[in-house]
Amino acid sequence: MAVYKRSYKIYDGPRTAQGMRFSILTRFSLGALFQSRLFTGFVVLCLFPDLLAVGYIYLVHNATVAQGLLSMHLNEFARIDNNRAFTFLGWQAALGFIIVAASAPGMMARDFANQSLQLYFSRPLSRVEYMLGKLAVLALLLSFFTWIPGLLLFGLQASLEGNGWGWKNFYLIGSILVSGWLWIAVVSLFAVALSVWVRWRIAATTLIVGSIFLLPGFGAAINAVMRTNWGSLLNLSYVMRIIWASLFRLDPNYFGADKLPLWSAWASVLTVCAFSLMIINKRLKAREVENG
Repeated sequence: MAVYKRSYKIYDGPRTAQGMRFSILTRFSLGALFQSRLFTGFVVLCLFPDLLAVGYIYLVHNATVAQGLLSMHLNEFARIDNNRAFTFLGWQAALGFIIVAASAPGMMARDFANQSLQLYFSRPLSRVEYMLGKLAVLALLLSFFTWIPGLLLFGLQASLEGNGWGWKNFYLIGSILVSGWLWIAVVSLFAVALSVWVRWRIAATTLIVGSIFLLPGFGAAINAVMRTNWGSLLNLSYVMRIIWASLFRLDPNYFGADKLPLWSAWASVLTVCAFSLMIINKRLKAREVENG
């Protein structure tokens, strides 16, 4: 049909509430991510550890089956405590980081490559709402790999164990929630900041993954040259392990997380978040003026 034969009219359908307009970006960004069969398959594959954890909890509460399969006494093997929860969250956090590294660069680079920011910000959508919409995508993805399965497994263990196990270990609910959301905040801001800074999907993905290896290596070099332990603050996974050990009431000596005080780990994490927000605020613009 020719353009002049078209009749245009004002949209009279349902409108999203002003405070929830960022959710539109979240919905369409999630849809774009799951259009990739490779990404969808990897997300489904990452759910298998949850099924293994469910099977493990069921196994240790069926001693006859477990002893028949393993031919062993269920002493240390059957203990489900804060150490097991810490280990499970660590594995899930690692898988979540891979998902963020695979999704954040493409999600942000697509808007820069197609000059979409001008269209977004020409509508009643602020930069804060735009970032909330993008960060909500990563928060939803990471939630299904960190605190949500952690709480479900806690409920399963409490119901099968009985004898007041849930009340005795009730603090684990707070530990799982705080640890999960802290990891979500740090990783999401860090990945989005690098993606906004580089604006090229391949380079941003390489930089995000490489930072996990380069920064700890640089910190180890500082420790060796300066004969100190403060260089370990550059190791994000290490400082997170220090914080998680305190939240799960574990001995930091057991995890090698006793070389730095707890306050320094919190300071390192908050510094990463602050610098990430600074980069996002500086680079996230609909247009830039360059002096040539």
